[in-house]
Amino acid sequence: MTAAVFRKTPPGARVFRSGVLRFAGWAWMVFAALNFVDLIWRGRDMASAIAAALMLLGTGIAYAVALRPRIVADDEAVSFHNLLRDVRLPWEAVTRFEGGDAVYAHVGDRRFRAFILQTSPRARARSEMKARREEKKLPEAVAAYMRGRTATDFTVEQLREMAGRHRSKDGVAEAAVTWFWPAVLALVVPGLLVVVTIAIAVA
Repeated sequence: MTAAVFRKTPPGARVFRSGVLRFAGWAWMVFAALNFVDLIWRGRDMASAIAAALMLLGTGIAYAVALRPRIVADDEAVSFHNLLRDVRLPWEAVTRFEGGDAVYAHVGDRRFRAFILQTSPRARARSEMKARREEKKLPEAVAAYMRGRTATDFTVEQLREMAGRHRSKDGVAEAAVTWFWPAVLALVVPGLLVVVTIAIAVA
């Protein structure tokens, strides 16, 4: 976890994201770039135009689903950067954090869910099996601490720790939910191109 990749992230902030999703997203970007070069070099028909539009749509999905989602926690607030929207939660507004199948933040009677680091029951079971296999290689205290824990659990623990340090600030704060329009456009524009190119092809 690092904040260095994001230039606008405040110094000292903690960034939580999925390394697997990030790798998959960049792998798709490389694959798409190579295919775009091939289409530019050899594609001259409508099928190539449809393929290019689909490739653009896939790139938008890879950005919105794999590269963009993250949780950023700094001295002022914790932010959930989900697929299409940003949720900014000042520490003094957060009632509590909850784990389980995902990272949740409670603000009064409202509950906000982070898209990143979601854990299915099957993934949790695999994590527990892997932890049991690795227990013999670790000191007993470390093995006991890690037993049955997922990335979601560790993230919630760190957010609770940070909330305990910052929640004592004075003032009234509320959650702010905003659309992230670059991600919306990254899906809508290629989607429209796919519809238009297919309509032209079948007309």
